[in-house]
Amino acid sequence: MRLAPFFSGLAFLSVALGLHFFVGFPFSLNLPLYLSLALSCALSILLLRGRPSPALPSTAPNKSDDSLGEIADICKVVIWQVNVKGLLAQIIGWQGINDEVDTADLLGRDISVLKNDYPSFYTLLRRAQSGDEFVAHSDFGSQSYQHSFSALTDEEGRAAGFQCVSLDVTEDQRLYNRLAFSEQLIATSGEAVIIFNRKRQPLSINHAFTRITGFSRHDLLKLAVRGGSQSGLLAHPDIAFFKSVLQAINDKDHWTGEVALRRQSGEQFAANVSLSVIRDSNGTLTHYAVFFSDLSYMKRSHEELRYLATHDNLTDLPNRRLLLDRLEQGIQRAQRSHRQLAVFYIDLDNFKLINDSMGHHFGDELLQEIARRLLKVVRQSDTVARLAGDEFTVVAENINDLAEVRSIAEKILTCFEKPFEFHDQQLETTASVGVAVYPNDGSDLVTLMKQADAAMYKAKAAGRNGFYSLHDGENSRVSGRLFYPSELRLALKRNQMSLVYQPLFDIKQRRVVGCESLLRWNHHARGLIKPADFMLISEEAGITGELGAWTLSEVCRQLRSWHLQGLDVGYVSINIEISQIEDPAYPELILDTLGQHKLDASCLMFEISEALVLANLTRATQFVRTLSQMGIRFCVDGFGSSGKNSNYLKALPVEALKLDHRLLMRVNGTRQHIDLIQALTGIGDILDKTVIAVGVERVRQEEVLAEIGCHFAQGYLYGKPMSADYFGKAYSQLEGNRPSRLN
Repeated sequence: MRLAPFFSGLAFLSVALGLHFFVGFPFSLNLPLYLSLALSCALSILLLRGRPSPALPSTAPNKSDDSLGEIADICKVVIWQVNVKGLLAQIIGWQGINDEVDTADLLGRDISVLKNDYPSFYTLLRRAQSGDEFVAHSDFGSQSYQHSFSALTDEEGRAAGFQCVSLDVTEDQRLYNRLAFSEQLIATSGEAVIIFNRKRQPLSINHAFTRITGFSRHDLLKLAVRGGSQSGLLAHPDIAFFKSVLQAINDKDHWTGEVALRRQSGEQFAANVSLSVIRDSNGTLTHYAVFFSDLSYMKRSHEELRYLATHDNLTDLPNRRLLLDRLEQGIQRAQRSHRQLAVFYIDLDNFKLINDSMGHHFGDELLQEIARRLLKVVRQSDTVARLAGDEFTVVAENINDLAEVRSIAEKILTCFEKPFEFHDQQLETTASVGVAVYPNDGSDLVTLMKQADAAMYKAKAAGRNGFYSLHDGENSRVSGRLFYPSELRLALKRNQMSLVYQPLFDIKQRRVVGCESLLRWNHHARGLIKPADFMLISEEAGITGELGAWTLSEVCRQLRSWHLQGLDVGYVSINIEISQIEDPAYPELILDTLGQHKLDASCLMFEISEALVLANLTRATQFVRTLSQMGIRFCVDGFGSSGKNSNYLKALPVEALKLDHRLLMRVNGTRQHIDLIQALTGIGDILDKTVIAVGVERVRQEEVLAEIGCHFAQGYLYGKPMSADYFGKAYSQLEGNRPSRLN
């Protein structure tokens, strides 16, 4: 029976060796570890040698125990013996765990004395009480121990308790953790890593290598068979290059440099390569480690940064910095060639009104379109730049005479002759152009820019929509604007304003459910003019509020007329502008107008553009919340046009979302465009908002909308904007609003 501890230690050693070789025991095979295990077996034998009784030894210490304790401390082994009552009968080597507690204070006490300080080890002791023999791990403070539990029996084979041999494996655990961390660091590194053997054959690669090059380890092996993986990776293999690298390795065991490599696709790229030699303890070369990073992205980033530093991020035109540089170089060339150079300073007319009334997003699109038009009308050698805001500059070299200057100025003004179309709206705007010519108006860039700026203000003072040259003023072209505020005020007084109505269609139920009111100006010379063409003038004239009040009153009057005719046309939507949102009296005006015509608030829905909301989010949110509490419904128009996050809708109590009309224009049967509309419709469903598609003109578009679950639509497929009389007659002919279109 005295050999039981020996067999226990032997079993522990066998289990440890088995775990190491068969299941990857997480400690490296080294002599100290297994020597300690063997010593633990010897300690167990010595512990029981000379004990006359089959029972567990008494708790009284003796000289033999002291000697064993010294050996255990040296070997970093602790031996525990617990009797059948769960009392600690023997502890040897305790000082390696806790030198502040005397083992004499623990002997004879229940194992629960260890519960508070060493809960994980106590759990293992409880398990061993049941008779289990096992190997387990736990920590004592900052130290890691591996425990081998075995049962003890007396000479008659009866259970006498159990024994635990605890081995300190802290250093092995730390070594393993360091190795595992190093492996993980290489595996997850952003740098590519290749390990070669001494014959320069690839042994392993990391994920970054495959990501950067496209080559797998199998691909590298095939390259090695064909003549060397290094030459397969190198874009330009060179014997001299190999020799220089090998020489550096022989001298320093290391080489670093920039190398042109190639990807599996054949694409070449620049890489920063570091090659190191790995040697064993005897200094013998065993492996090569190659690290490299892709420099192409860094080079592209530098190029992009240089581009961003010299170009406008909205229009992609040269910015002020690049313009001045090119102007300085142009002046130097003009001096050498004795030619003229012209600077055209362009400033938009009424751009602030555009931003204030239609939103900054609309203004940005306008600037982008102007940039495109300017590039089309000037010569390829000319420089078109955006200085700031709504200010552009054109620098034209190799000018022959002033007639050519005037010709270029006229071409610039043609950019503004054609209306700008955005979001189903047309906008006509103009520009004032100032011209300065080298050397007549100045011989340096500072003077030329100042003179061109001064000439631009002359053009504005002369009526805008023209150009002015300080040197050639008599031949400058200046003209007035398209409309004046007085015209619009008079038109409102003379009742030259009218409304047209475009139906809103329920695709699923095949019926008209409402309509949108659209303002028109019946101009005596130009015919019907859309709001986009005169809204800036209305802001300047200060009558936007009057136009809004007139529209509200006219819609309510028409709704009342339809109701008296027995026509329930659903609701009518009204577009509102920033001036109405900022008017504190507008909510009361709405309620008064509804009451005057005996209409419920549900008859109206106010449309507010997404661009306007985002440009004035706080004020718009407050406005919508105030009127929503009165029962007024709202719709966000142009949803999806900004490309920005739709989180603003969570705080905005709107009922419906009108998709940007350009989305439907892109539906050509491809899945990409359809998925975009479906995603926006999904957002509406999540937020419990009705989604309305705008600009539906083809049956295919309707089919797509039905497929993705967007059941409300507006467009020429269901009816063009029409007069109130025509809309009422068409609606009444539907025989009790039978499912149909208004065509």
